[in-house]
Amino acid sequence: MRTNLLRVLPVVALVAALAAPGTALAQDPDALWRAGQASANSGDTRGCIDNLRAALQAGGEAYDGWGWLHMTLGMCLAQRNQRDEAISELQTAKDLVTADQEHFNVNNALAQVYIARGSAGDYDRAIAAENEAGQFAGDARMRGLHSKTLGQAYYFKEDWSSAVRHLGDAASARATDADVAQKLGRAHFESGNTSQAKQWFEKTLSLDRNNNAAITNLGRLFLDEQDYDQAIGYLGRAVQADPQNMQIRNMLGRGYLGKRDYSSAIAQLRQVVQTRSSDGNAHYNLGQAYQASGDDANAIASYNNALRYLTAGSAARAGALYDVAFVYEKNGEYEDALAAFEDAAAINPDSKTTDAIERVKERIRRQKSGS
Repeated sequence: MRTNLLRVLPVVALVAALAAPGTALAQDPDALWRAGQASANSGDTRGCIDNLRAALQAGGEAYDGWGWLHMTLGMCLAQRNQRDEAISELQTAKDLVTADQEHFNVNNALAQVYIARGSAGDYDRAIAAENEAGQFAGDARMRGLHSKTLGQAYYFKEDWSSAVRHLGDAASARATDADVAQKLGRAHFESGNTSQAKQWFEKTLSLDRNNNAAITNLGRLFLDEQDYDQAIGYLGRAVQADPQNMQIRNMLGRGYLGKRDYSSAIAQLRQVVQTRSSDGNAHYNLGQAYQASGDDANAIASYNNALRYLTAGSAARAGALYDVAFVYEKNGEYEDALAAFEDAAAINPDSKTTDAIERVKERIRRQKSGS
């Protein structure tokens, strides 16, 4: 009976599957756990939880020592995103299960719940649990799932080299898994391996043509390579699929800016700053688009908005200060230009900025002397 459930309730399916609540039967623990098993098999996670909890209560000490029951209850709780309760049940099950497959399933389930919870230290807890699961991975399916789960933990921890290693193993074992391919592409990308990243993103789209993470990351990759036509093509698709995602729309605006299609850049970036008014980088990008289009007044306003939010001492802040100073100088507002150039030099005293300071000081001197 336990083995049957393990075949029909794969641990990998730790995603919410909401269904109508089940009803606990009369307090016969044997009937209750069977009803819980049937609910789990049919995807009725609420019925699974209600019946298995009732079985534990009705069965007393004998049932409380049944590792399979705690394991299955933990899996059903995880599917409903009741993560703390799921962890508690799965931790209890760890000390009670005996079969290798059950040891693998409990530890793999724990790792996946820790990944999904994502609190401080949870990715390290996931790695520890999954390393324990790996000791009981007795067949190719389990080994592939082990590599995927371990790779995901390193991926979300942003340990990209470890993510590449384990997700690469998972991709070999799970050749049709689009999620693995996409995450492997992203891990390569963040590691600076753009050619490998591109191959894996394209592999993802061959498996799932509408995978928006792969579409977006291809857009990012081409944007970094300054291939603006390709970047706009992918990022435009990504925005159509997720129009409320302002991070993607900001990148699309940058793509249009790079292509010198300033009206399209402004249209995209205005939507970003209207939705995310504290996004300093979007304000900065919008300022650059206005400046390039010759709209100095809006460029100054956008740069000053950016300076309200860009991190003190950052390269982006130094860039915004230099750019607003340049526009001030162009419009004869030399005192404002000098102050902004000096603030930029305090962050990044490069020769371009120090030369600009001397140039503006000379203009102020001449303006005051009337020459």
